[in-house]
Amino acid sequence: MPNQRESLIEDFAFDHIQSYYATRTGTTKILADRAERTRQGHLTDGLFSFQNPDKSLFVASLSTRNSPKIAALLTNYKNKGLSKLRYLSAGLLLLVSLYLAIKVAQLPYIYALPLAVVVAAAGFVLHSILERKNLKRKLEHLLNDLKKTPADEQWLGLSISSLAFRQNDLAKHLLRICQRRGIGVITVGKRAKVVQLQEPKTQTCRRGDFLSLYEAETRIRKSLLGDSYLRVA
Repeated sequence: MPNQRESLIEDFAFDHIQSYYATRTGTTKILADRAERTRQGHLTDGLFSFQNPDKSLFVASLSTRNSPKIAALLTNYKNKGLSKLRYLSAGLLLLVSLYLAIKVAQLPYIYALPLAVVVAAAGFVLHSILERKNLKRKLEHLLNDLKKTPADEQWLGLSISSLAFRQNDLAKHLLRICQRRGIGVITVGKRAKVVQLQEPKTQTCRRGDFLSLYEAETRIRKSLLGDSYLRVA
C-alpha cells in the first residue's frame, strides 16, 4: 500500500467506486477496467460496467489524468491566492498615471496624485478579475476531457486533501461546474482517506446504451451477460 506521501487517487478510486455501486444497486459483479478507449479514440482512465436489476447495462467513467494540474491550481490558490503581479501592475500604473498627469496634462501634484491612485486601484481590480477568470477558464478546460468519455455517470478523481476545498473559492467553483455537469468528485489526501465530495447524476443515452460507444463493448458484454449475450449475438 502507498505511504502517506504517495497517496494517489488512481490507487484508491477503483475500490471506492466499485463499493459505491455495489452498495447502491446490490450487484456484486462490477467490472472495473483501466485505460479503455471510445470508438472515437478518446481514453478514459477507468470504466465500470455492471447490469442493473432491470437487466439494463450501466457504465461509469473515471477521469484522473488531469488530477495533478487541477490539484496544483486549487492548492496554489488556497495557499497564495491570486498572484503578486497585481501589485506590480498597480504600482506601474500609479507611476505612469502620475507622470502623465503632471508632465503631459500639467495637473498640480495635489490633483494628479488622487487621479493616479484611482487609476492604479482600477487596474488592480481589473487585473484581479481577469486573473480569476483565467483560473476558472483553466479549470473548465481541464474538465472538458470528461466530455470525450460519455457514460451513465462520470467521476472526477483528485489526489488532493479535501481540506483544500475549505474557504477556497476556486475549489467551490470546480464543484459548481461538476454539479452542473453531473460529475461526481472524489479525493484522496496524504492520509490515504478517500472523501466523496459530490455524487454524480445519471445521464441518458439517446441511442442504446453508453457501452456501445467503447471499443471494449463486445468483451464487456460477454463478461456481464455470458450465455444470454452469446445467444443474442
